[in-house]
Amino acid sequence: MLFLSFSTTCGQRKFTLSGVIRQSSNEKPLPRAAIYVDETGYGTLSDTLGRYQVLVPKGTFNITVSYQGFFTKHQRVDVNNNLMVDIIMDEKANDLDEVVVSANSASQNVKRLETGVTNLSIKNMKKLPTLLGELDIIKSLFSLPGVASVGEGASGFNVRGGNIDQNLILMDNAPVFNASHLMGFFSVFNPDALRDINFYRGGIPAQYGGRTASVLNINLRDANAQKFSGQGGVGLVSSRLMLEAPIIKDKASFFVASRFSYVGYLFKLLPQQNIKNTKADFYDITAKLEFRPTKKDKIALTGFTGFDKFKVAGDSLANLEVNASSSLFNWRTTNGTLSWVHSFGTKLTSKIVGVYSRYDANIINPDSALAFRLESNIVYKNLKADFNYLPSEKQKIDFGLSTIDYQIQPGKLRPDNAVSQINPVTLRNESSLESAVYINDEYDFNKKFSILVGVRYSFFMNRGTGYTYNYRDGLPKSIETLTDSTLYAKGSVTKSYGGIEPRFSAKYSLNDNASIKFSLNRMIQYIQLISNTTAALPTARWKSADNYIKPQIADQISIGYFQNLNDNKIEASIEFFYKKLTNVADYKDGSNLLLDKFPEASILQGTGRAYGAELYVKKNIGLLTGWMSYTYSQTQFLVKSKFEEETINNGEYFSPNYNKPHIFNLIASYQAAKRISFSTNFTFSTGRPITYPAAKFYVGGLVVPYYANRNQANIPNYVRLDLAMNIDADPYKTKKFKGSWNFSIYNALNTRNAYSVFFRTKTRYAQYYNKVDIYKLSILGSMIPSISYNFKF
Repeated sequence: MLFLSFSTTCGQRKFTLSGVIRQSSNEKPLPRAAIYVDETGYGTLSDTLGRYQVLVPKGTFNITVSYQGFFTKHQRVDVNNNLMVDIIMDEKANDLDEVVVSANSASQNVKRLETGVTNLSIKNMKKLPTLLGELDIIKSLFSLPGVASVGEGASGFNVRGGNIDQNLILMDNAPVFNASHLMGFFSVFNPDALRDINFYRGGIPAQYGGRTASVLNINLRDANAQKFSGQGGVGLVSSRLMLEAPIIKDKASFFVASRFSYVGYLFKLLPQQNIKNTKADFYDITAKLEFRPTKKDKIALTGFTGFDKFKVAGDSLANLEVNASSSLFNWRTTNGTLSWVHSFGTKLTSKIVGVYSRYDANIINPDSALAFRLESNIVYKNLKADFNYLPSEKQKIDFGLSTIDYQIQPGKLRPDNAVSQINPVTLRNESSLESAVYINDEYDFNKKFSILVGVRYSFFMNRGTGYTYNYRDGLPKSIETLTDSTLYAKGSVTKSYGGIEPRFSAKYSLNDNASIKFSLNRMIQYIQLISNTTAALPTARWKSADNYIKPQIADQISIGYFQNLNDNKIEASIEFFYKKLTNVADYKDGSNLLLDKFPEASILQGTGRAYGAELYVKKNIGLLTGWMSYTYSQTQFLVKSKFEEETINNGEYFSPNYNKPHIFNLIASYQAAKRISFSTNFTFSTGRPITYPAAKFYVGGLVVPYYANRNQANIPNYVRLDLAMNIDADPYKTKKFKGSWNFSIYNALNTRNAYSVFFRTKTRYAQYYNKVDIYKLSILGSMIPSISYNFKF
């Protein structure tokens, strides 16, 4: 039921008070600023463009606007008709008695409706310790409750029992299918180009769909429409530069932000020959062009491209140069977004968006006899319309529709020279269409109780490639049970799926400083990344739902208690969640999915469950600021079939390889002087599951390991401490050019954390003397210092 209310209070006519909340220094909008009408007690938050709308009766009112890091603004307004009032906020000086960590209004921890939502501040992230001087948005997520990773250097992140492909990552509405540089060591997001980051892992609004675990929504900054300016930085592995300027003052503006690495040049300075020839470089460019033809319209064109190349120059374990192991990995992301925001009067706003996104990945092997090139890509085209409607001061309604076209080339192998013995292989192209309509209705019954009721209906069509394979009934799917194929007309629908995805959130305020929140939601995912490795390579293939592989579904319920203490200086919360997982995917033992023509014979689907508790405490104000998070969670899959070949772990529950029951993070920053601050990051987590061999056999003189149950053991626990010192620019310096320094030590305890564990049998003259040695593989097994210089002008 949607609470559609269009009546006015006590029959009194209401007028719309609206406008944009901006910074005084550069006119940039402030998203999620809190604005309240003192006399009525009602208010709202500004949207991502800094816009706000509240309904008030005729009269004179005092409005209060607050945004952490800025002085609270009090303004008196006379309302006789619909009125537009832009509000300019002044940023606080960097005084010793206050260091702001949160970018949101101090009370939003208690007052906002959503559960499992975090808004990240770029300003605060820049103070944290970094790896090789690179601020990484994705790694910053690991300090939040409910977020984990399989290990250092792994791409992606895992949220509340979800795999890495179950996170929807959006940058100005364009999806990012691989958010990593250098095989997962850094992310593709240039921090200078970002405005705000919203991370949803609990109550996800109905406008988001297509993934089952989380949504990371990243909005690019608005270009400076007043004056030319720039900023950038120089680090040990990369440098960056951003320039922005008006084209027509207050009408049109642009920015271009670039970043490039020189890791490959650093490798050449090292004495080890097998490392000298390693290639590891990347670059990315982010650009935005904005045009404001009227006060009611805003048109924006954004673009992003990022490219990586990575090659290990030989077998690092054997310290040998072997061309066949010198494959060059390349991957590229190309995104473009065109959006038009229009205000229809004072109550209704629309946003029309067109998106193009393409991800290409390839492997090139230069060996003359086995030279090959393996290519794959996914192309995403999206057209959507979103509307925001404000019928009363108690109610906000969002609704819209979307259509997505997917074109997937899962793999094309071809010889790379005339003498190569590689036989060409081309997998079938995949084409599909995903459409959705949604509506959210947020209603405040009173100052204590609010709800959000939403529903999303999604519909998916696999348009096929002309045919599908058929398998013999009553037998497990395999190449041996393949019978024939069914031919379809090109472009016809071979399989369709659809479903209703309800969303619901509720908040009850116990008092001004405490509230209880509840949410439930269903998410359906129609495409997935298929990889049976611990950490998916950039070349892992995407697969759409078809006749055999069903869409994944997650039903989540969460409840939490939120409280602010000591005059909003401390935020605290505890959340509990439970997820029911349907059609989760796992794989048969020994499956090779890279060029598999019959992935449905290797992919197994079953059910699962994920549950846990998340504790979060954050100190916002004072010389010492920071946050602490602790997560207890468990994720378990059940893959059971009447066929032994399609059953995992004897038909009993098992944990996926990213399940970590205990994760603890402590982030702290201390302002020691006007310009000097110290930061630390401590993290602990239990080791991820792994399958150890239960026994070994000798066959033809070879040692063959025997594996029993899947993921029955765990690698050692993970512990890391990072330290940083920041020297900020003088806040009272009048010169245009300002610089700051960041000194960091990553893994200050010099801990050799295990990424994986493997076994090797030492062969001797008699089998009973053969000894099995256990080896621990560490990716970053030593202390890593770094220095970076950042500047603005």
